[in-house]
Amino acid sequence: MAFFYEHKTRVILVGAVLSVLLLIGGLFIWQKQNEKKSWASLPLDSSSQIEQTKESKTKVKTITVDIKGEVAKPGVYELPMDSRMQKLVQVAGGFTKCALQKEINLAQKLQDQQMVYVPNQKESTSVSIGNDFSVGKQATSNSEMVNINTADLTKLQTLSGIGEKKAEAIIAYREENGSFKSIEELKEVSGIGEKTVEKLRASITI
Repeated sequence: MAFFYEHKTRVILVGAVLSVLLLIGGLFIWQKQNEKKSWASLPLDSSSQIEQTKESKTKVKTITVDIKGEVAKPGVYELPMDSRMQKLVQVAGGFTKCALQKEINLAQKLQDQQMVYVPNQKESTSVSIGNDFSVGKQATSNSEMVNINTADLTKLQTLSGIGEKKAEAIIAYREENGSFKSIEELKEVSGIGEKTVEKLRASITI
């Protein structure tokens, strides 16, 4: 007891210091635990979600367009939304020497699933450029169109791209299979493909 009374002040001071140190240590430990909880509460895929958000913002909407006829590389192309006809012709390799360019509006805005046909200079009718293939200017009436079921050899040869051999092939097909039931059936004739049929569509009937 005598020792305590003699060193009372020192003991109190030491006790106060220890209390402060314990308090500081407790606060430090509590802060670390809270930091671990806050990190643990974050979603594990937060980084991937951020990347997906960035990708969705930067992804460009596109349209798909089919171009046929007098271009270097006919086919189906995927283009950015709001593309113009000029862009489609460029990716298709440009017009051929036989293309009837005046019938194509290069400033026209394209639409998804649109089909474009570039006519030949020898064709007498122009073709509209829409979602489906159709004749743009009815330059020939039904009476002026060539009936591929009744036309003779001479009449068939008045069609663009149909020479004597192809005309004979059309007549031979009629004799063997009967009358054409549709214009599309003309593709079954030897030497006549889809491109030829599309060129003739505006000037033939059944």
